[in-house]
This record gives sequence, structure tokens and C-alpha cells, in this order.
Amino acid sequence: MRCSYWFILKLSFFVIFIVLIWRTSQFYCTNQQSIDTSIASTTILTSSSSAPCPSPSACPTDCPSSSSSSSILLPSSISRSEIVHIAVVLALAKETSHIAEFHLLYESWRFIQIFSPLSEQVIIDLIVFCELPSCYQLPVNCIPLSYNYKLNLIPDCFYQKLEDQIVSDWKDYLYMTSIAFMVTPQYQQATINYKWILRVDQDAILSPGLFLGLLRKHPIKLQKKQFGGLGHGTEFTNIRLRMIAKKLGYTHMGIHNLCSTWLVSPKDSIKIANLTTHIGRYLLRNEFGRHVPGIEDLPNIGEWPKWWRGVTSLYAGEIAINHIYSSSLSHQHEVSVLDHPSDSQDSLWSAWHIHCLHNPTYFAKFRHRDDLYYFLRRSQTKRIRIIKDYYSAQSIIKGIIDEFYGTYMRNETVTGKISVRDYVTVLAWIKAYAATGAINL
Repeated sequence: MRCSYWFILKLSFFVIFIVLIWRTSQFYCTNQQSIDTSIASTTILTSSSSAPCPSPSACPTDCPSSSSSSSILLPSSISRSEIVHIAVVLALAKETSHIAEFHLLYESWRFIQIFSPLSEQVIIDLIVFCELPSCYQLPVNCIPLSYNYKLNLIPDCFYQKLEDQIVSDWKDYLYMTSIAFMVTPQYQQATINYKWILRVDQDAILSPGLFLGLLRKHPIKLQKKQFGGLGHGTEFTNIRLRMIAKKLGYTHMGIHNLCSTWLVSPKDSIKIANLTTHIGRYLLRNEFGRHVPGIEDLPNIGEWPKWWRGVTSLYAGEIAINHIYSSSLSHQHEVSVLDHPSDSQDSLWSAWHIHCLHNPTYFAKFRHRDDLYYFLRRSQTKRIRIIKDYYSAQSIIKGIIDEFYGTYMRNETVTGKISVRDYVTVLAWIKAYAATGAINL
């Protein structure tokens, strides 16, 4: 009888144990399903207390009411077919000033990734062809280009050593290496699957407005090809370039002042680079010097801005672009959203790509370089005091973010009061402050 009692007691405990396991597994499966279905939405907290629902489907039953903060639900389940992949490509020389300028470009590339959900819809990779030893001075998460097996859903930074032969071939005009790398097999293989190529110089800065442009949400219409339009010559320059194009058998459509930034397809970027390097070699050999008809009164290197050897790559690129797109090129393809001056007082959102120019204004790269030099010469105590007093830096960053979420989230055109110059200045100084902290300076 006693054995039967203990048997029944053990059996009861066993049954209870089995029921607990069953109920626990049922609870887990039910909640796991809930988690899986809700992962397609991302919650963004905003400072507005009365932000409306972006759509009825985003919050079908309980839209947030007035409170200290409100939640806006954004769809983050974006299909691969909807994602736009773009590669920002450049060559980086070994000069220390160029390396410093690249780090500002890199900081802007990192900064714009915070603008979700646009940064989930447009994946911007950075591809650097670097002349040694600049490859050794890149940020740690820039990895060899050989690891670029496929397009990822997160932005990557890649680098490739610039071939010694390219540097040697253009030793008399090293600026052309910033284009010549695009005719290499490594470049062609690495970029073939991207939708867009944004070819830039190392002194460029990316604006969050680039996302709006590529998603066709910007007032400036996205074309199949677009180029920075920034004056770098006179009417004498324009006449001379048309004359040279005709002499060489190329078609020139009269579109001048095309700057160094191209937004084109991978295939077209290679085509432009090939012809630009070919024409550039001709110009360097035949179109500078007092013996050349029409410029006998100019020095051998020319005279800025009339006819200047230092911008041969721009002259060659202009002829190449006019010829390649002779059936479709017009003034709508030279746009202010590319190569937008870094000292501009226009709204940041009016630019997709910013170029630090050679002038004495603020923000121009030479002026900032001088100010940075004087900043580093100060004692550590004074530098810390300057950093602490520079309260406007974070307020400007916050202002840019607020401008975006305050307008885009209401499906309005993104506009704002933060200027291009303010954005570039703040990025440059925050980068400098972080660098001094990293090396305990």
C-alpha cells in the first residue's frame, strides 16, 4: 500500500512536469511569432509631442497621443530590388594634406548613415585606390578591395593599392591618377554590380541630401548622368576647348565648366575615364608652352583661370563627356547639387556632394588647415577649453537631424536653416578634436 502511494505521488509530479514543459513551449512559440512579425518596423523617437502617424497602416489602432515623446513607425522591411547601391570612388595620393582631407570625406560618409530609413534604401560604399603609404593611414574598417565579393546591405569601405605603373605613367601630372585608376581591371571588376558611381576627389564631403537625390525625393531631378557644374575657366578657355575638340575629331556640345564629380553608371565611368586619360595625355604634350599658337604670351604652365596646366584633367574630362554624350548632353546635366562649394551659405539639403575649394573664405580647406595648425600649437589646457566652449558643434549636428526628421517624416520636402558651411565646419572640427583625443595630444 505504501509503495502504491509513492508510485502515485511520483506519477503526479511527472504529469505536472510534462504540463509545465508543454505550457512553457506554447508560451515561447506564441511570443516568438509576435517578435518575428513586428521586426519589420523600426521605432524612431522624436522630440515632437504631436507627430502624426505617417500612415494608417503604421499604427492602426493606437496612434501616439500627446506625451513627452512620440514614436513614429517606419517600415524597414525593404526588398533587395528596392535598394540602390552606389560606390563613391576616388584615388588618394601620399601627400599628408590629401590624407587629412580624405578623413573628412570619411567622417561625412559615416555621419550620413544615421539618416534611417534612407540609409537602408541607399547603400553607399566607399572605394579608395591609395598610393602608398596612404593605404596604411586609412580608418581601421576600410578593408582590402579583394573582400568585396558581393553587394552588402550595410555600407562598406574598401581600399586597393594604386598600381605603381599608374603613378609612374603620370609622374609629370599626378592629378590624372585620380581618373586613371578607373581603367584598371580591379576597378572594373569591383564596380560592375553597382547602380551608380560617384567619382569624387579626396577633398569632397557627402551630404545627407545625396539620399534624397538618389531616391528621387529632391527638387533637383535625378538624371541618367550628372556632373558638377563649377566655373574653372573663361570664354577664352571655352573657345579653346571647342577648337581642340574639333581638331581631334570629337564632338563638343558647348557644355562647359564640368567639374571633377561624375554621377554615372559603372560602364559610363570607365568609358569617360578611358577617353579623359587619352585626351589628357594629348593636352599635356601639345597644348601648353609658348610655342603653341594662341598662347604664346602665357607661361609654359599657362595662367589661371585663362589656360592652366593644373586643371588639364578637367579640360580633358569636359571634351570626353561632351563627345560621349553628344546625342543627349544638355545644361540640365551640370548641376549645383554636385561640387557644391564648401563655403556656401545655402541650406545643407540643397547639396548632394560638397567640394572644398581653393579660396581664402571659410570654410575653404586652406583656411581650415591654417586654423587647425594654430589650434594644435596651443597647450593642452587651452585646447580643452576651446573644445568645451565650442558648444555650437553639437547643436548644429542636432539641428541637422531635427531638420530631417521634422520634415521628411511628414512627407514634406526636406529644408532647413543649417548651411553647407556650418555642416562642413562642424564635421572638420569634430574630426580634429577626436584625433587629438585619440593620440593623447
